[in-house]
Amino acid sequence: MRDRRDPSRQDLREKLSKLGIQGGGIRALMLLPLVYVAWADGKMDGVEVEKIRRIARERLNLGKESEQALERWLRERPTRLDVQEGLEGLVDLAFDDEVFDIDVSELPDLVMHSEAIARATGEALDDPMAVSPEENRALKEIAELLQVDGGDTWEDVLDELRSKASPSTAS
Repeated sequence: MRDRRDPSRQDLREKLSKLGIQGGGIRALMLLPLVYVAWADGKMDGVEVEKIRRIARERLNLGKESEQALERWLRERPTRLDVQEGLEGLVDLAFDDEVFDIDVSELPDLVMHSEAIARATGEALDDPMAVSPEENRALKEIAELLQVDGGDTWEDVLDELRSKASPSTAS
């Protein structure tokens, strides 16, 4: 157990405050991967905004304080450093025995939810081929920061399956 006065806890509190997360809003950190992917191409599409809000409401059980942070991130793109520090803090909280708001088992789901955001476009709400190269890089970065294996998109998986299924030209 870490002491509550531990400098790393104070550092985390400062990072959270910089991200606009106060008090019980620490679950807002779970939205950072989704927001990061949505902003990866430089813009936030209406389809992405609605999908993020739906995931936040229906799957991540966020409170009012978390919703406030989300609305700000939907208007203003968080910096890459903010996202990196936020996700590192999220992992620390997930592995902290004293923190009950966030569990390690939720981290892989965040990569999956992030890919769902990447696949959301104005033309198709769930197109595996709609993931842009910028979103693909963001997904891999998120998986690495969250210490989750993979980070491959469905497009990557489908491409790999297609390459294995194509007949060999070697004799």
